[in-house]
Amino acid sequence: MRARLIGAALAAVLLGAIGYGLLGRAHHEGAEPGAGPAVPAPVSVIRHGSEITVAGDVADPAARRALLDAVITSSEDVTVIDRLGVVPGAQTPEFAAAAPVFEAAAGLDDFTLLVSGDTVTLGGTAANQDESAAVQAAAEDAWPRAHVVNEVAVNS
Repeated sequence: MRARLIGAALAAVLLGAIGYGLLGRAHHEGAEPGAGPAVPAPVSVIRHGSEITVAGDVADPAARRALLDAVITSSEDVTVIDRLGVVPGAQTPEFAAAAPVFEAAAGLDDFTLLVSGDTVTLGGTAANQDESAAVQAAAEDAWPRAHVVNEVAVNS
């Protein structure tokens, strides 16, 4: 009788430990999709001449496709290097309306766009102030809720 009682107690402890371990692992592996706050994910678009590198994390394949399409259609004869990752829950601005930004920046051979949280930072060298202002205006139209920082320098 005593052996059965000890066996039952050990079985209960063992089952409890297994259940606790499974519960802990489920929370760490993200078993609950969509749970928790979205994580800001930095995204960058860097142009060097006719080569454009797109890197960072986006929330889903549709966001990835929207950004790549906006970059690819912005100018002719460019090579696009795709280093985007898809991370569910990544928080980035909507890229569906981003094409005018890259079209306005097509004349900047060293254009950069960095997105981090709700801040969009523009960089590069423009031929004149109007070109810099056009890129900024396009970015503000594409992302009206974002804080747009224009660091595009103007050639003197």
